[in-house]
Amino acid sequence: MLINVFRNPPSALPGTRMLSAQLGIEGCQFVDPLDARRYWRVEGAYMPIPGRAIGGIRAKVRDQKDFVSFCNQRDLEVLLGLARPGELCPWLDDDYVDVTEEAWVGLACDDTDLLDDLYEREWMLRSQLPLQIITPDYEIARRVHLAHHADVEDLFVLLADIEPETGAAPDVRFDTLEGRWMRAERKRVRWEKS
Repeated sequence: MLINVFRNPPSALPGTRMLSAQLGIEGCQFVDPLDARRYWRVEGAYMPIPGRAIGGIRAKVRDQKDFVSFCNQRDLEVLLGLARPGELCPWLDDDYVDVTEEAWVGLACDDTDLLDDLYEREWMLRSQLPLQIITPDYEIARRVHLAHHADVEDLFVLLADIEPETGAAPDVRFDTLEGRWMRAERKRVRWEKS
């Protein structure tokens, strides 16, 4: 088990959902259970999202072709060999599941996960800029694994790097992220041909 989020709630870096402590999983690798040609490396850990069917932390992962995805804590513990299907998941009070079971979620991400990824990319970009201000029309391209056999390439364009209320720059707040960036394109791709 990585952490019991109910007994020992993790904390996030201020203004983000990135965990302040990475739980020793950053850099861990595993083979995709649904495609043995694909392997993944854990890049970071994120706070649980209230209301999700499977609670726990979320791990951001990247494969050898630079596609990003997320994995819930329950299935990640199985993928990393920290638990076996059929064993009791103590923090969830339910059994761990096998990749062949209907309850398996594995590698998947939704818009909430993808916002966390976009914010992290913006944060990394700012760290390379002298004044941390991003110029309008700057583009961020990313490859995303949404689910099994669902890979896409996204292109985001910066609309403005100013706080809507004050007009001050830069605007680094997570809660205004969606107002700064616009998805200009999303196209489906086949991983095998990427």
